[in-house]
Amino acid sequence: MESKIGSTLALIGGILWLVLSVILIIASLIIVIVSSMNNSVEWLVLGIIFLVIGVLFVICGAFAIKAAQWMKEKGTVKKGGIIALIAGVLGVNILAIIGGILGLVDSGK
Repeated sequence: MESKIGSTLALIGGILWLVLSVILIIASLIIVIVSSMNNSVEWLVLGIIFLVIGVLFVICGAFAIKAAQWMKEKGTVKKGGIIALIAGVLGVNILAIIGGILGLVDSGK
């Protein structure tokens, strides 16, 4: 049985994380540019941290979206639920975690 609600939650969570990651990456680039003008090492480190978090969120968001697609098919609901759960935990994405749990519950039916 496919998981419509789990798929929808994982999809929304993945899209939100992709939007958030774009914002973080743009902010990191602005911080790096400003820090290079001021020769500020602290701001440069902050910019790099934002960039790493942004890239992590891109990866986790993409996996959550792919997991949402898998949860729509009867044969891959369990795999989609596990991937959504892992992506949600790594990316600290509550919607993907809930979607993954619902996908795993629906895969047992």
